[in-house]
Amino acid sequence: MRRLLLLAGLAALTLAGAARAEGSKVDLAAVRDTSSVDQTGARLLQDTVRIHAPAAVIWTALTDQAAYRAWAAPVSFIDFRVGGAIEVAFDPRGKPGDAANLKQQITAYVPGRLIAFRNLPSTVGPPGFAAYPKLAIVMELRPVSDGETEVVLSQVGYGQGPDFDALYGFFKGHNPQYLADLKAFCEHGVK
Repeated sequence: MRRLLLLAGLAALTLAGAARAEGSKVDLAAVRDTSSVDQTGARLLQDTVRIHAPAAVIWTALTDQAAYRAWAAPVSFIDFRVGGAIEVAFDPRGKPGDAANLKQQITAYVPGRLIAFRNLPSTVGPPGFAAYPKLAIVMELRPVSDGETEVVLSQVGYGQGPDFDALYGFFKGHNPQYLADLKAFCEHGVK
């Protein structure tokens, strides 16, 4: 299946159809890899993008189910609260709670500024998905000027081994597209 969502959540995994790819080619160049290694030697996968939209617009795109379906995943479900979840179904007939849904539990948030997620076990997922529940995701919205917001997508918890390496490689390739799609949607309403 071509559509995968990241969250980062929100994580996440999105379809990169021809119209979306055309709409976000320029925006993809705006995404900066700000990854690093922390003091323990663990890898932090991080991408940053500046979006010409207020934080409130971006917050809605990330937390409102109808908006999220418009730009990220057409079959998704958002129960936005601490302990709630964001789920993406790969089956067009998917329903909340399906075992094959990609799920991220909301562990904390600061309205309009930050969302923290914990990946939940799933029966499907990206390469190395056995390690997926060991990762955590943080989405930060940092107002930088009047009407502009920097969005930072961080994934923490990458250990050593083939599953972590596969996940890291997968998300290193997909997180920039996720942020480029978010940018295109918030700036131009492009899916």
